[in-house]
Amino acid sequence: MANRNQPFCFAGIVRAAFAVSMLFSLIVLLPAAHAQIFVSPRSPIVTTSPEVAAPGVPRTVTIRSVSGCKPDAVVVGGTNTRTRTISIRLNISNAIQCDLLVSQESTVQVTPDAEGDLRVLVVSSLGGYIGEGNIRTRAPLGNRSQIDLSGMWYDPATLGSGLTFMHASTGSDQVFGTWYVYDNQGNPRWFTIQGVQWLAGGSVARGTLYETGANSVVCLPPFTGCPVALATIGPRGIVSIQIDGPNSARITAITSDGGATLSSNLVRSIF
Repeated sequence: MANRNQPFCFAGIVRAAFAVSMLFSLIVLLPAAHAQIFVSPRSPIVTTSPEVAAPGVPRTVTIRSVSGCKPDAVVVGGTNTRTRTISIRLNISNAIQCDLLVSQESTVQVTPDAEGDLRVLVVSSLGGYIGEGNIRTRAPLGNRSQIDLSGMWYDPATLGSGLTFMHASTGSDQVFGTWYVYDNQGNPRWFTIQGVQWLAGGSVARGTLYETGANSVVCLPPFTGCPVALATIGPRGIVSIQIDGPNSARITAITSDGGATLSSNLVRSIF
């Protein structure tokens, strides 16, 4: 019996020795692992201050990471005018400086000279993608939007109604909105907001309010509404949206004949 057990004991010793050797290898390679964690795209956050400013105003770009490597220098590259992108490179010469438990923060100044949105792409000299952000530059009397309207908005006083906007804020600046409301009988109705123009230095959006309609249709029970092609569309008035902040605005609708005005205080729905 003793002789039959000896091979099993020897195998256990071999497994223990292998585990110790693997642990030693992990300790030796730990600095390299830190470097890989630093370039992970999920860790850093890229922010700009002030968030919106006029051309020629210096902006501070901050790159934060929960864990990573301390850069020796921050280098700002040239601007690609076609893609409206500027690159920032964090130079890291010593991976030993990486520490899993220490939050790193780097700042650099960038001064845009033209109105518009500038994409900031941050990379490391180790060859990894770090993160990206946007620098929004608006002239005081320009006609570019101050904020991105995209998302859902509602008035806390009229829960159940609301608006949804699609906004190409970094491109054409065009806006398409849908407004969900109710009529005098309590039936749901919806409008679209189109042809939006930005005024007052990008703090006011003004467009046309359209209503769509469909021919009579029989929906499958128990549904009282079903998706069908529209049959009519027509303007119902003018809409003005006054931007009060990144998450607050006031919308005012005026009928085409100027006979009625409807206003609502909006807040952005944040999930």
